[in-house]
Amino acid sequence: MRRKSLLLALMLALAPAAPHAAGAQEQRIETLRMRPGATQTTVRGIVFGRISASYRLEARGGQRMSLNLNSRNTFLYFNVLDPRGRTIAREQTQWDGRLPVSGVYSIQIYLVRAEARRNRPAPFSLDVRIAGRGDGPGPAPDPEPAPGPRSWRVVGVATDDVLNLRENPSPRGFVLDEIPFDATGLRNLGCQDDRNWCKVRYRGQEGWVNGRFLRPE
Repeated sequence: MRRKSLLLALMLALAPAAPHAAGAQEQRIETLRMRPGATQTTVRGIVFGRISASYRLEARGGQRMSLNLNSRNTFLYFNVLDPRGRTIAREQTQWDGRLPVSGVYSIQIYLVRAEARRNRPAPFSLDVRIAGRGDGPGPAPDPEPAPGPRSWRVVGVATDDVLNLRENPSPRGFVLDEIPFDATGLRNLGCQDDRNWCKVRYRGQEGWVNGRFLRPE
């Protein structure tokens, strides 16, 4: 019996450890606090392989957050999550937007998957600015009324994607809502001269959408 016990212990000792789940993403989380009276700060860090960096920052609804990520690695990006866990900025290196609610926001800095597999270190600096209510550029002015259809339908958006309804006519504008790929009945409120951006009303919410994804209904 003793020999069997010793043999079992030896087998367990020599058995290989269970591998970690493939593709697991590790994350370093740090709370970001500004000095009293300060509205801007810069943090520095490093991302390595699948190890990302995450910063938590408390802010008030109505304030504007401006972020600028600097790195020699062109595959380094950040996402911004609001206090409800909703992504309000995805795969960006620069972003400026008005914050929808008060609470703790998360800024996640990471390498895209293909670059992360190379396990190369990516040092970075992140400039963070929080402006008080009413600071910074305000909402874009309403477009001039122009001839056009009464309403639009969405075209050219993949079936697994959405059309973003933004606060301003810019790809960096704060996302107010997500419009389904096959939506119809977007009320036409006017477009810019080049029709790159059009203002619409969809389900009671007004905002700007990229005009190349619209067709007259």
